[in-house]
Amino acid sequence: PKKIPKDLHWFKYEAYFTWLTGFCLLAIVYYFNAKSYLIDPEVLNISVASAITISIVSLIIGWIIYDQMCKRLINNKLVFIIAITVFLVFFAWFYAQVFSGRAAYIHFGALIGTLMAANVFFVIIPGQKRMVQAAKKGLIPNPEDGKAAFIRSYSNNYFTLPVLFIMISNHFP
Repeated sequence: PKKIPKDLHWFKYEAYFTWLTGFCLLAIVYYFNAKSYLIDPEVLNISVASAITISIVSLIIGWIIYDQMCKRLINNKLVFIIAITVFLVFFAWFYAQVFSGRAAYIHFGALIGTLMAANVFFVIIPGQKRMVQAAKKGLIPNPEDGKAAFIRSYSNNYFTLPVLFIMISNHFP
C-alpha cells in the first residue's frame, strides 16, 4: 500500500499460543503418561525416553524436510503437492509404526500444527516485517518474501481442517 497503517495486527500470537498449548497438552497427556498413552508394546516396545525423543525429534525433522521442500519445489506446484502428500503419508505411517494408535494420531496432528506455527514464526512474519520495513523506507520490497509467505500461508490454509479434525477427535484412535 502507499501508506502503512498505524497499527498492524500480526496474526502470529494465535499461531504461537495454539502450538504452545498443544505441545503442553502433548507433554502432559502423552509424555507424563507415556506407558499408558504413548507406548504400545504390541506396536513397538521402546523405553519412555526413546518414545519422547522420537516424538520431539520427528517434529523437528518434519519441519526441516517440509521447509526444504517449500524452498526447493516452490516453482512446481504439482511436484510440491505430490511431495507434501508423500511426506504426510510417510509420517502418518511412521507414527503408526512407533506409537500407540491414539498417540500416532495426535502426533500426526502435532506435526501439522508444528509446520503451521513454524511457517508463521520462521517465514511469514519475518518476511512481512522485512516488506513493511522496506515500504517504510520507500524501497521496493523483495518479492521473494511475498512468494515464500504465500506458499506457507497456502499450506497453512489447507492444513487447518485436518488439524482441527485431529484436535477434536483425539479421543477416537
